[in-house]
Amino acid sequence: MKKTFILLAAAALALMLMAGCDRQEPSVKICIVDEAAAFKDNKVAKDAMAYLQQLGAPMQAEAEAAYKAMQENQTEETVAAYKLAMGKLQNTMNGEQQRIVALVDAKFNEVLEKYRAENGLTLILSKQAVISASDAVDITADIVAAMDGVVLDFTPPAAAAAPEKEEAAPEAASEAAPEAAKPAE
Repeated sequence: MKKTFILLAAAALALMLMAGCDRQEPSVKICIVDEAAAFKDNKVAKDAMAYLQQLGAPMQAEAEAAYKAMQENQTEETVAAYKLAMGKLQNTMNGEQQRIVALVDAKFNEVLEKYRAENGLTLILSKQAVISASDAVDITADIVAAMDGVVLDFTPPAAAAAPEKEEAAPEAASEAAPEAAKPAE
């Protein structure tokens, strides 16, 4: 009786395992992308670099002039002017680099997600994290091409709002002017 019970239990277990094999799992599609290459070898990244170079050029020239002045005549004033120019250059450029990288990174992730969804991919892995893969699953060139079609506005948010403030400033000044002209009572 014990043998029969064990055989029935084993048969039931085998049937359950076989029933589980009948389920079809969805196909998994995985591709890889060389993030470093795709992130820097596209038009958006090149435009970002050109923007940063253009932004930094006048401040760089100012810092170099202050450095030359300090070298020719090292006084408290020339040292302070050089430190001020370098501080302005470093602070502005660090902030802008962070902002620009964040903009490009956000767009890069959008492009990756759109590509994944449009091509029915389950995963896109970083090529750097994969030990071995066929070139057939490398989509780096496709991502670079997609990024080449992206246009980003690198204008800082404050600079875009500045013209509106400048237009409002003369109005405010003209309204304040009559009161300033009144004699104090």
